Amino acid sequence: MKNFVMISPSYPQRLYFFADRLKKRGLRVFGAGDQDFWSLSENLRSDLTEYCRTTLNCYDDNGNPGGQHFDYVRDALGYLQGKYGKLDYIESFNEWWLPLDAALRDKFGVEGVHPEQLIRLTRKSLMKECFAAAGVEVAPGQILGTLPELLEFLSACGNDIVVKPDRGVGASDTYRLRSEQEAREFFERHNPHRSYFIEKFVDAPDRELLSFDGLAGEDGTPLFYTAHKYSSGIMEIVGGNPLSYWSYKSTELPAGLKEAGLAALKSFGLKKSFFHIEFFKTGGRIIGLEINARPPGVLTLDMINHAKGIDCWDLYAAMCAGDKPEYKPHGDDVSAYTARLYDGRDYLLTHEDVLARFGGEIVFHMPMDSRVMGDYAYLLKTSSQQRCFEIISEISATRQA
Repeated sequence: MKNFVMISPSYPQRLYFFADRLKKRGLRVFGAGDQDFWSLSENLRSDLTEYCRTTLNCYDDNGNPGGQHFDYVRDALGYLQGKYGKLDYIESFNEWWLPLDAALRDKFGVEGVHPEQLIRLTRKSLMKECFAAAGVEVAPGQILGTLPELLEFLSACGNDIVVKPDRGVGASDTYRLRSEQEAREFFERHNPHRSYFIEKFVDAPDRELLSFDGLAGEDGTPLFYTAHKYSSGIMEIVGGNPLSYWSYKSTELPAGLKEAGLAALKSFGLKKSFFHIEFFKTGGRIIGLEINARPPGVLTLDMINHAKGIDCWDLYAAMCAGDKPEYKPHGDDVSAYTARLYDGRDYLLTHEDVLARFGGEIVFHMPMDSRVMGDYAYLLKTSSQQRCFEIISEISATRQA
């Protein structure tokens, strides 16, 4: 029987579907995390063979695991291996814990991405090289050096750049700099022990943020792929724009996205893994941004399941179990995620109004827990993008002050 360890299985909440499908496919599923066992959902608890509570706080300033706290996690997995036999998989399905996953795989000889391979999947600077090797256009960028180098780069990019950790998650510690004064202020306060990446900010009236999402098989060939479009970039969302995004039908993918996505996936060399690859599209150009070597976030797997009539969680579990996963879509609809922020906005429709008016097209709704994801989310399934936009517009409409 194969042994599968889930790191921090309590978050995101819907990870329990992986545990459920893996168990049904005959794997033993374990958890290792810093949450109390009884705080886990009942569904998750019932699917775990055993759970080890241990601290996961083992990163240095640049996101590298190590030290005594890493030893605690290693010892927890060592206990599981001693009791149940060799560990076959170690996965968190979470961007933040990818370095920990890789370090633990290295310690226990588990297949998957190891630290030397992970670098190109988590460092913005090396992602650029992989995109370029795939023939995908990228925005100019470089590692932050001295203040004069920062000012020179800012000037060369028309006084509009983004600064972010070379290894970071989301928009944390990310800044848009549009003047010499802003650049000097950032340089004065930035963490000198942390590596930062600077790049030209891609700004154009027709700019679109797209993602190429799917599951890579054992040989790296995707078992399936799809695409999504976002209403705003991550910095605009953090700045206060509620998150909305939607899928494309398989016959409506933006020109050039499939080719760029497949080329990038091959260049990054992912196998037996979900992927989320982000691009900008502007003026007919596809510009590579970054890759996330984990399932696309928020409720995207739910969206894919509803739009295509499949079970993403079971496709992954089948692959891990050694069964032959079969992608057999039973639909090709448009799914969408739209969120509300309860920060004083006066929405025209109450929650009850939304459910009464669009209940037939809302397949799922739930409270969320971050500024990026919003305070409350609705997952839609419609027959066309036009209908999707109409519903999102009404859910998002507010009274003007």
